[in-house]
Amino acid sequence: MSYINLTKTSAPATPAANKNLLYVDTISKRVVHLDDDGKTNVLNHDGLQDRNILTNGGFSIQQRLTAASSAITGISTTTRAGQVADTWAVTTSVASNLNWAQIDVSGAADALLNSRYYGSIICASAVKKVMLSHWILNAEMAHLRGQQVRLSFKHAQKVGTAGQILKLGLIQLTSAGTVDTSPAFLSGAWSASAGTDPAWNTNLSAVTPDSTVTPENGTISGAYITTTTTAGWKRTSGVWTVPADCKNLVFVVFTDSSSLGATDNFSFAEMQLTQGEEIIDYVEPPQVETLLRCQRRFCKSFPLTVVPAASVAVATGGNGETSIITRAGATALASTIQIRFPVRMWKTPTLTLWTPVGAGAVPYRINGTTPAAQTTAATTGLLDMGAVVTSTGDAAGVVGDLVGVHYSAEAELVA
Repeated sequence: MSYINLTKTSAPATPAANKNLLYVDTISKRVVHLDDDGKTNVLNHDGLQDRNILTNGGFSIQQRLTAASSAITGISTTTRAGQVADTWAVTTSVASNLNWAQIDVSGAADALLNSRYYGSIICASAVKKVMLSHWILNAEMAHLRGQQVRLSFKHAQKVGTAGQILKLGLIQLTSAGTVDTSPAFLSGAWSASAGTDPAWNTNLSAVTPDSTVTPENGTISGAYITTTTTAGWKRTSGVWTVPADCKNLVFVVFTDSSSLGATDNFSFAEMQLTQGEEIIDYVEPPQVETLLRCQRRFCKSFPLTVVPAASVAVATGGNGETSIITRAGATALASTIQIRFPVRMWKTPTLTLWTPVGAGAVPYRINGTTPAAQTTAATTGLLDMGAVVTSTGDAAGVVGDLVGVHYSAEAELVA
């Protein structure tokens, strides 16, 4: 029998080209592999370090928009109000003529792409910069404070002139901020001038990448890692040390030039933030897990791929949350509908009601004599797990008639 006897040591110098080292780290007492780029891989961690901290990094859940290219509602030059795939938002230097599309490659695999979906920011007019961002809740990143993390994403320029500059960054909410409370994202409208980085608002600041670890397909430029677009997929990644006293983190990637053509688009996939220096290949979590994590920030009574709206036919959107008429006619408290969210949301959300079949924001009597919208609605008891909706009935309603109302519950950080 033979064995290798390794003496504990501090991190050695980066080996020469084409050489690799194995050593046992003095502090962690774990076996570490060190390559000729200065990157380390822990050989005997429990696997949880490989877990992606970002929610919906593969853009598989998209509850607010249709999959097809559609205008980004709420797009802004200073906030994250331009929600696209769940937990992700677009900010721009010119708040108009921007679309988002979710692309499904399950029918025809896309070379160098592991995920089933990718997202595209599509420019419908020239001269603007765009940014894609993801706010990480404190409960999901507190264990990373003082630790090294690797940010990673894949990108491609499917339409337009390749060679555009992208910047990858890690933004912190500093110790002066309030946990899980976003100030206005940018301190002012994002400049359209090439080379001008976003100006982060009070208590937000960019964390500088670790210069001791060579970025993958990119270079360190100030507080960001820069890379250039190609027609095919390319992965760019780098390492940051999370400040020990930060309150939240924001993953950002943005273009560095406003010289986009009228039909240019940028495609993104496999967004990751993992603990440690290791380069981790993207693994898509089970979709039910991703959905549950997304629903802590946004949930709805509609089917997954149906965008919340009033006047959606029952055949398309369902009845919503339902109850029965308990007081006939146009009387107060004719119906009481209890809304239970599918998960306990991370905070009390903003609740929006949508009338099935008809226009408005009130329950709808679905059966009986001449189905009709109820006349008024009131919401009480709104908390992180649900609410109660009461309504005044319509003249034709009788006891036992079915009533329903749709809802959407918003708890995303969009400031």
